[in-house]
Amino acid sequence: VSDGMGVQSMTLARQFYQYELLGNSKSAMIDDISSTLPLDSLLVGSVRTKPFGQLVTDSAAAATALASGVKTLNSYLGVDKNKKPVANVMEAAKHGKGYLTGLVATSRITHATPGGWSAHILERDWENQVAAQQIGENVLGRSVDLMLGGGLRHFIPKSAKGSDREDERDLIKEATEKYGFKTVVKNRDELLAAKGSGKALPILGLFAKSHLDFEIDRNKTDQPSIGEMSHSALSMLAEASSTCDSPGFFIMIEGSRIDSCGHANDIACHVREIIAYQDAVAIVKSFAEQHPNTMVVSTSDHETGGVSLGTQLDELRDSSDYYDWHRTSAKASGEVVAKKLLKAADTEDLPALVRKLVANDLGVTDVSQAEVDAILKARAGQGKTEEDITEHAVNRLISTRGLIGWTSWGHTGMDVNLYAINAPHLRGNLDNTYLAKYTGEYLGVWGETMDKLSRRLAKQKIDKEEPAVAPAESGNKRSSGHFHH
Repeated sequence: VSDGMGVQSMTLARQFYQYELLGNSKSAMIDDISSTLPLDSLLVGSVRTKPFGQLVTDSAAAATALASGVKTLNSYLGVDKNKKPVANVMEAAKHGKGYLTGLVATSRITHATPGGWSAHILERDWENQVAAQQIGENVLGRSVDLMLGGGLRHFIPKSAKGSDREDERDLIKEATEKYGFKTVVKNRDELLAAKGSGKALPILGLFAKSHLDFEIDRNKTDQPSIGEMSHSALSMLAEASSTCDSPGFFIMIEGSRIDSCGHANDIACHVREIIAYQDAVAIVKSFAEQHPNTMVVSTSDHETGGVSLGTQLDELRDSSDYYDWHRTSAKASGEVVAKKLLKAADTEDLPALVRKLVANDLGVTDVSQAEVDAILKARAGQGKTEEDITEHAVNRLISTRGLIGWTSWGHTGMDVNLYAINAPHLRGNLDNTYLAKYTGEYLGVWGETMDKLSRRLAKQKIDKEEPAVAPAESGNKRSSGHFHH
């Protein structure tokens, strides 16, 4: 799942890939008609994304559709519009057929998309409850054999540094002592050490308190990349399923932070997250080539940001030439730049600091006074409106220079691409719920098996308390700061 990646994002990422591949040459990139991304050869159709009752989905309703084949309200995870828990394909593969299962995400593992395959709850923001269900505290028992991502804060006691829990439960301890997890890894080296053994399963990997860092900011010796997590997951699941009484495995891999960059309108961050996802796709493609009985499906849950390639800011500038942003050599996300600026004291020479940060972190050495003023204006009004967010102002500098347009800081209702390997009947424009039906039928669990599990799930506790805003009316601004991802 390429969270938040739309068609135009894919186009821009391909052009960025060509630009870097061809020695940072704009003319060579424009003339290149042969260099492609790993997903390009797998395109088979497109997917409609709307949830129940609205035109624009959030990731929770989208994940429920993709995993369970059911339309539901935004914010609901694994629960239908009538507040009834519904089984998903991964659970059915595990409990109905004996498949091993895995979840990989660059977000918190408790976030909406991985949560859609592993939890049943009325409010996606109740991530402490999602974490408990994921390790096995639900009526079905443990449904996941491998979980790799962020979200440590939801698994450690309230008294532990960085915890986001409201109690003293230690879910890592519970996972190992009560629910059978054999291995817990918390950094890249520990994951790579465990990779060579299927005996490590069940495994829980939590590499950050919250989301993993953006690829552009990632400490490559501490946090694993999505490619490294994917390769490790495939290796462990393949070995384990070949040495036990299992017909194979089911895994959901999410490039989660493509969406986060889209919400922030951070184009340099956005394309690097997409390129990182392509690295994971290349690893999955290679695995599928070596194991011909593997089916692969890739799509996005929705598009984020409404990005456009070529926006005409004034009638004198040709919008067909939207590549100036490639001339920057951004080394950090707008989020990181903004944090540095917000941390500075008001007594500092702030204009000079802006110029320094923009030059060092974004590679823009000719920033204008107007651009400096716009960033400082946002800093002064931080958080009053979406316009008055320092991160947005920083990101707008790059997008404006490159004639990259954005229509939203939220999700949009656009269709998204569909890619597949060994799925001959996935063709055309499809509703997102059909992907659950298709994968469920492929695994032999669609219908009776999932219905039986849904009946068992009727006893599952899905509420914590009544949310302050009813999920059906929550819109796209909720958790994770000022965005609903």
